[in-house]
Amino acid sequence: MPTLWIVHRDERVRGALARLSAAGSDALLGGPSDRAFEKTAPPRIVLLGLERDLEAELEFAHRHAARTPEARWILLPRPGDEGEVARLFDTLAAEILTFPPAPAQLRQQIRNVLAERPVETLSARRVRDALSSRFSRFFADLELPQLLRALDPRLPSVPLVVRGEPGTGRSLLARYVHAFGGGSQGGFIAVPCESLDSAKALRERIRDADDGPAGRRPSTICMENLARLPLPLQRGLQGWIEIAMPPGLTAARPVRWIATLEDVPSGSALDPGLAQSLAGISIRIPPLRERPLAIGSFVAETAREWCATQGERPRQFSPAALDSLRDYPWPGNLCELEAVVVRTLCAGPPDPIDAAELRFGELEEPAESAIAAEWRERDEAVMEGPAAAAPPAEAPSAKLPPDAREAAAPAPPPTPRNDLLQRLVSSVAHQMRNPLVAIRTFASLLPERFEDPEFRGRFHEVVRGDLGRVEKVLDRLAGFAALGPGERTRVDVAALMEELLEERRPQIQARRLLVLKEIDSTAPFALCGEAQLRFALGSLLDKAFEWVPERADLYLASKHHPAGLRGEPAVRVLIRFHDPSRSGRPERVDAALAEALSLRSTSVEIVLAELVIGSQGGALTVDATGADETIILLDLPAPAIRPGEPGSGESG
Repeated sequence: MPTLWIVHRDERVRGALARLSAAGSDALLGGPSDRAFEKTAPPRIVLLGLERDLEAELEFAHRHAARTPEARWILLPRPGDEGEVARLFDTLAAEILTFPPAPAQLRQQIRNVLAERPVETLSARRVRDALSSRFSRFFADLELPQLLRALDPRLPSVPLVVRGEPGTGRSLLARYVHAFGGGSQGGFIAVPCESLDSAKALRERIRDADDGPAGRRPSTICMENLARLPLPLQRGLQGWIEIAMPPGLTAARPVRWIATLEDVPSGSALDPGLAQSLAGISIRIPPLRERPLAIGSFVAETAREWCATQGERPRQFSPAALDSLRDYPWPGNLCELEAVVVRTLCAGPPDPIDAAELRFGELEEPAESAIAAEWRERDEAVMEGPAAAAPPAEAPSAKLPPDAREAAAPAPPPTPRNDLLQRLVSSVAHQMRNPLVAIRTFASLLPERFEDPEFRGRFHEVVRGDLGRVEKVLDRLAGFAALGPGERTRVDVAALMEELLEERRPQIQARRLLVLKEIDSTAPFALCGEAQLRFALGSLLDKAFEWVPERADLYLASKHHPAGLRGEPAVRVLIRFHDPSRSGRPERVDAALAEALSLRSTSVEIVLAELVIGSQGGALTVDATGADETIILLDLPAPAIRPGEPGSGESG
């Protein structure tokens, strides 16, 4: 099998290049149109001499570059043609030597290529082994017939769509197909579609990526969450897939496109034309709730692998712990389950690990705060809102007479009810399951340890506390169910906040909290149901008091905005709690603040308040990205302030 192809139009030049390269019998010589190259195996080196208009040489490279992905190309242009050659052979990863090349330089180039052994490095083998092991843990229980087609070496460039919920392992499957399905000769690029807003950003993301062997362009591009890509970019991407990518982005070899899609309803959509372009192979990964039998083996394998990596003896999970894990809804699927297992193992629990030792939803390190500005500057910006930046467009109701504007209060906007109801069910399950796990654990131990007075005391303390938490959740749900739609009236928000704080005065004093207030009483009225607003604000305050540490501070504010809610008048309410002792310190976040970081999905109070506020035409926003600070912001519909009224800025 020849290791070197020498291609040139002139037979005499081909002979000269063969002598210069000292190739001997290992070389195959021919012209650009010679069909002998198509009948032999791919070489290690292609030496291509370039003459006149370059058309024949371009056609030769076009025919053979894709079928010789491992070959090293050396182009030999005439003096002065180097720039034009680099432009025309733009997708060919080649070295350019001016003709005639220096014999020593040419022979050294050939020796360097032949000295390279086409075998995997130790690091590449380690990556492939780790990828294979993780893939086995995630998908050992599944039969995915379409996966065999995706791995078929005869189909290395057929587009692939991987559907599934977040956390099911979509990106893992995409990387596995790239590594073991004939695409590993080039790089793998993962493109997060939600971060792209222009075709230029997409091109730069692909061009700047460096995830393959040295000198290789990508052979697999994985568009993660493709439906989140703006529709104009989706239509442009369709042309890239069906015809060709823009010059300079990929090598001459075919590129395999892989797209991951969320298997849940969302506001994003996939362009029908793009969907047809990706219709080659489709794989759906079922969520963990459809694979309950996978939990036991996944937990065992994850624990075994983690213990082996850490050099520790193997750990086992008790039947009660596995039952608890099977009962959990796992909105984050296998990735969330894996995190719980690893977090539990890192805590050094006894062996076997019981249900009470499981670490659900805890964070070991505080997340970095996303709100770094000074308190007063940030509060003013939040309270003023976008209305301070630029005057909003005139709202439709502004053309009505003042009396009619208040009667024609804006109708409640569409609320994503399905999403909120799903979160409500998930949060109720979360807040009910954690106490029930502890109660069930203690109940199972009660017969054998009944005579132990210390255990009985601990049983009484834990069960009473957990039953109290369950009762609190049920009371909150009952209060929500009793509200009804309510009649929208003028509600004094300032007076209501003062009343709610006074009702909670004993709790504030017992926990030694510092409550700071900037409540605007000049224009305090919101248009909503009084019972509904009392329920929502009370729920939020109760949750804030539960999250905030002792001796910490709580900041409350309210302000009227003439165009703060979709261009209509609004009363904006701010609840912020902060523990100054935690700022800039690396201590572990305590359980209350750890829960605050995931409050939108775990707190019944927050979800119920969001449902109530949404039903009244308002909006609720929560920011808990900082471990030391949490902000809750409410925008409530309000009547317009008439000229001369308090808060209008005009004298009477």
